[in-house]
Amino acid sequence: MSSDNNCSKTESGNCKTSRGCSAKNDINPESNNMKRAEHLIKQYFFQLTDGCGTPGCENENCASSGRIGNLSKNEAAAMALQLCQKKARLCVLNQPKSKPENSHLNNHAVIEVPFFTEESLLSTLKTCRDEGSFKKLVHSIGQVFSSSESLNQSFLLPTPAKSCGIQVYVDIEAVRRCYKALFEIGDGSIENALLNALVNLSPELEVEVRYKNPSANPHYINQFLIIMENTMLHSPEYLESGLPSFLKAMSHLPVPAQGQLVKIWSWYPVDHIRRMLESLQQLITYQVLTGPAAVGTAPVHEDDAIVSATKVMKLIYFASIMGGERRNTVTMEQEAAVVTPSGAFLEDPLMKELQLLSMDCRQPLIDYEEFVNEPLNDQIEVDRDFTHFKSEQQGRFSFLSHNFLLSTATKSLGLFFDNRVRMYSERRLTLLYSLVRRQQPTPYLRLKVRRDHLIEDALVSLEMVAQDNPLDLKKQLFVEFEGEQGIDEGGVSKEFFQLIVEQIFNPDYGMFTYDEATRICWFNPTSFESDAQFCLIGLVLGLAIYNNIILDIHFPMVVYRKLFGKPGTVEDLKDSHPVLYMSLTELLTYEGNVEEDLMCTFKIGYTDVFGSDLTHELKANGESIPVTKENRQEYVNLHADFILNKSVEKQFTAFKRGFDMVVDESPLKIFFRPDEVEMLVCGSKDFDFDALEKATEYDGGLTKDSALIRWFWEIVHSFDMEQKRQLLMFTTGSDRIPVGGLAKLKLIIAKNGPDSPRLPTAHTCFNVLLLPDYATKEKLEERLLKAITHAKGFGLL
Repeated sequence: MSSDNNCSKTESGNCKTSRGCSAKNDINPESNNMKRAEHLIKQYFFQLTDGCGTPGCENENCASSGRIGNLSKNEAAAMALQLCQKKARLCVLNQPKSKPENSHLNNHAVIEVPFFTEESLLSTLKTCRDEGSFKKLVHSIGQVFSSSESLNQSFLLPTPAKSCGIQVYVDIEAVRRCYKALFEIGDGSIENALLNALVNLSPELEVEVRYKNPSANPHYINQFLIIMENTMLHSPEYLESGLPSFLKAMSHLPVPAQGQLVKIWSWYPVDHIRRMLESLQQLITYQVLTGPAAVGTAPVHEDDAIVSATKVMKLIYFASIMGGERRNTVTMEQEAAVVTPSGAFLEDPLMKELQLLSMDCRQPLIDYEEFVNEPLNDQIEVDRDFTHFKSEQQGRFSFLSHNFLLSTATKSLGLFFDNRVRMYSERRLTLLYSLVRRQQPTPYLRLKVRRDHLIEDALVSLEMVAQDNPLDLKKQLFVEFEGEQGIDEGGVSKEFFQLIVEQIFNPDYGMFTYDEATRICWFNPTSFESDAQFCLIGLVLGLAIYNNIILDIHFPMVVYRKLFGKPGTVEDLKDSHPVLYMSLTELLTYEGNVEEDLMCTFKIGYTDVFGSDLTHELKANGESIPVTKENRQEYVNLHADFILNKSVEKQFTAFKRGFDMVVDESPLKIFFRPDEVEMLVCGSKDFDFDALEKATEYDGGLTKDSALIRWFWEIVHSFDMEQKRQLLMFTTGSDRIPVGGLAKLKLIIAKNGPDSPRLPTAHTCFNVLLLPDYATKEKLEERLLKAITHAKGFGLL
């Protein structure tokens, strides 16, 4: 609001100069509905004849829009009456200091809309403090903060500021100072006035947002910016009443208005964004613990307060990403052509509006983990939520579509349901086709391999499946080792994947290099292996995720980013090639004469796996182009691009093709970030055996208080890390920790007969450990250690 709004007319036409909100209300509080309707008609009349004063106004019923012809007084009055009956939109009036002589309302009152400026609020506060009563301030707060129109005209900047390409009309710093001054008083009546005003404002606000088009007014989001600056939103009083209804209205904002809020918030200091996030987290947790879900009357995804808070939290999530450390311009141009996952149910309107992916940000303003709400994750019925996720176009809400507040373990369960639905779907289709064609049904993806020709057999089998019927890759996997008995209930598949990974990632095989210092594998740029074998390892990776099997693979994070379609950049070298990254970083920060001291050119050298020296020109005629202070950034970018992208393009393309054959229609890339996909593949790194002990179940007469069980856990907790890995391998067929930690392992320990010299055994398909009832702790320890250290093929039953 500019200073021109200092002036408003009284009945007599005299000008009174009052900036901001006055505690005095010129309208008789006992005025009946007829008088209010009269005032509204006058406002519509003025809007039709004189306009709101905003050039190019978007309201078609405003003279300032240029869409209304010359109306006679009678025509304008009749139209004003119709607009009042329809409750049509009223513009914010930018009234001049004095009325033009030809104004149709020279002899009529104009309703004064109360509003606050920092000066008027602090002045009223000082007056009330001097008088020893805050009634006047409480009354003013009630008037302004309960009115959408008043809030939108409050705390306006003299000149709109620009933030992320959009105009910001609110003086946010002034709003924060005013809230601080109000809460420093310590008077409960002021806090109650703000709360009650919000309670009164919210229902009207929801109606406006859902059934009208108020967002056409550029000032309309002002009220949301002002309310969200209230530092008391996390208090119990707001959580119980004011905040849920306000967020419900806010959650219905149209996508363009949501985008404006995201862009403005992305420029906020981190502590202010975090404060808003914490208020929403408080509300969600409060509702989970005390709302309908807590008493079992409704699931969490039907709780309006939780749903609304989640939708608003989404705005803060994108603001955190947008305000985070963005990729450099060159990289963002490279990523512009990245193809996002298909499927209408996976498209996010706000993401489209912002042209933003979470992948664009390496470090958001607020860590991703801070958005995860653990109490909510514990209450979500993922199977039901997944059903809503698949049918969200019908208006159903799902947390899987707002997965920023879900833990990796919860999302992995959603992926599990998706994979199982696809498996069962392919199985049903196969059975149907077999009946029609009178053929033997093949409802599963069956692989029969020889141990001594594992890679060749797997490659031939999977290659034939990929060529003849790629959809068979979506079936449930069953593996059979030739010449061996046993039904694959999961354990045989685990061993198959384990053996495949061991052979393919062996440096002697030549497909991947291995760095002893970082314990990381990378594609061999000079590998002689065919594309089919790199495609095979991509298939193996996809099948492992699809069949919920964890692998012992050590890729740098850039591999998973590249699987998402993102090219490797300099920052990725920090993880994949740390020595090279340090050298390039030192080059960028070198303060001496780069050209003369370092004597580098755009031709680089490297060695292959046989130790032979090779060279590559990063650009045409690179050998004759020296690296200087001016072009060193280009040199670094090209060097990183060659190492991470161009030198392994052939190998990685085949690898990604195999991976996408399995997960192309999966929501994997919607649910998970690259670091989470790494966890899906490799498992968690948290060896918390206390959590495993608490989650373990017992059978065959054993309980947690049995002497055998007490001895067992005493022995296990005394193991070193290698022995703990061996125990996991023996009991589950993998030494990797599942997503969510060892508590998700669901280990079962059962008695296997009386005391005897037999060794412990395990059913790895079902994570069952069988223990004879050993007479002493020493015997249990000796037998257990022998079993786990000689477990190759022994525990895999």
